[in-house]
Amino acid sequence: MAELVHHIEQSYLACKFKKNTHFLVGVSGGVDSMVLAHTLIELKKNYSIQLSFIYIDHQLNSASKQWGQFVQKFAKKNKVECFIESVSINHDLKLGIEGAARKHRYQAFAKHQKDVLVLAHHEDDQFETFILQLSRGSGLKGLSCMAELDSVRQIWRPLLNVSKANIISYQNKLQLGFINDDSNLNNKFDRNYIRNKVIPVIKKRFPMITMNASRSIQHIANHYNQQKDVIEKIYKNALTGMCSLNGDFLKKLDDMSLAQLIRFWLGEHQVLMPSSRVMKQIIKQVKSLNSESHIKIRIQEYTIQSYNQQLFLIADDQLNFTSVIWKKEDQIKLQDNHFVVSQKITGEGISKNFITNKQVLISKPRSMTEKIKVHAKQPSRDLKYLFQKYKIPVWERSNYPCVYIENRLVAVLNIGIDDEARAKQNDEGYVFTYKKPQS
Repeated sequence: MAELVHHIEQSYLACKFKKNTHFLVGVSGGVDSMVLAHTLIELKKNYSIQLSFIYIDHQLNSASKQWGQFVQKFAKKNKVECFIESVSINHDLKLGIEGAARKHRYQAFAKHQKDVLVLAHHEDDQFETFILQLSRGSGLKGLSCMAELDSVRQIWRPLLNVSKANIISYQNKLQLGFINDDSNLNNKFDRNYIRNKVIPVIKKRFPMITMNASRSIQHIANHYNQQKDVIEKIYKNALTGMCSLNGDFLKKLDDMSLAQLIRFWLGEHQVLMPSSRVMKQIIKQVKSLNSESHIKIRIQEYTIQSYNQQLFLIADDQLNFTSVIWKKEDQIKLQDNHFVVSQKITGEGISKNFITNKQVLISKPRSMTEKIKVHAKQPSRDLKYLFQKYKIPVWERSNYPCVYIENRLVAVLNIGIDDEARAKQNDEGYVFTYKKPQS
């Protein structure tokens, strides 16, 4: 018992956490998380740390609510704050039950994480992950598996080098209560199949396999991190925006460096890695990128697209708003992180006199052939021309916010205002600005 607590203590000290760090501990009620919770309660007796528990109810088992009550009772007995979060994964099952559950679990963790999230992954879990990644043909990043301390996401896994046998031994000595989730016996799930069918056979022949695999995983992780440092420097030079890369820069890279850079880029946006076949397609199209190119390659809920010799990562939830009547609000929310801001400025924007007693509609374009005269000394131009001139990416055009007054197009936000509607020098005017996330 003392040996496991000592191990947790050494991991805690090695991570050099600040005094009074708040640890949010994921507690499912299973033996692993209950042992983790107990060892951290012991650690708290000697160190200035703050503890909270969180139980995620995936609502996949009829007993899941009772399991949450079990965790809550344990927390109360030990005077530890406990959060219960229920999640629904039904609308995300295209990721598979395991993938959807993981996605929503981490979203729930994020709601309550102040400093560090602590999870009960152990040595055997690490080996399972390694075999799963091998089965998927993963590269260095995937084969690096889980880190004891993920400093980017602030996740600590103090049991990562502890065997399942040692965890069970700790539980037996203290007679800690825990929950048996019968879904862990369902071998239709890949991880369960590996745990219940594959690993026991391997261990019978190679008893030290999990410990030895942990060393190999660490070697792979060290090599990946070294490589990552190099790629990160290249990535910074290629970056033109939060989700875009310089095509001319990419074309100068050799195929291996380009593939590593694309993987790093996708990883920065939490996009799962594409298959080797798709990666070859990306490389081929990037190498032939020019001003006329229209790359469009789907990867999960994103597409990689090209425009103006840049490569963009476009999420499926790009702006797609419904028309909104402006009622003189200072700000209109079109969609998450997409807003139209209005300001009253003399001599700028749409003339107040032009607007008075008329309906002002913020709407997407009705047709790319609609025309608007944005320069007094130039002819009217259609939207297709303006979008091309102002380099609005193709995928944004059909949902780009415009202002219609009495069904007439009078402004294309951030581009121009119809000359007849524009405020004169001493007129009161309304300036409409489209604010969107940096691309």
